[in-house]
Amino acid sequence: MSEDFTKKFSGDDRDTILTAIQKMDSRLQGVEKKVDGLEKTVNERLYDTRPIWHKVVDDIGELQAGQKRFEEGQQAMRAEISELNTMVRSVNRDQIVINDVVRRIQLDFHNFDERLHKLIVNRNQQNSTT
Repeated sequence: MSEDFTKKFSGDDRDTILTAIQKMDSRLQGVEKKVDGLEKTVNERLYDTRPIWHKVVDDIGELQAGQKRFEEGQQAMRAEISELNTMVRSVNRDQIVINDVVRRIQLDFHNFDERLHKLIVNRNQQNSTT
């Protein structure tokens, strides 16, 4: 089954084919050396960057934890703001009641003032006639 195909060619052709194969083999060895060099460089770079990646992963974890704390803080602030809104509404209602009471007091004071004024005028009239 392993038939030698080079026997079908003349001597010069065989030499040309063998030379081409040898050149191809040397080129492949050169490519293999380059690939080995690239693999070595990549492994060295991976070794150099591995601590950086560990730091990046740790930093991302810290950022996520900080974001979670931030979101929890926001929720607490929302609850406090809601409570403050409730208190402000209550104060506003109380202020309305106080304003109504003050108006009534002012009206009563005005009524008393008018009545007092009438009494004084009546008294002065009675005193002037006597």
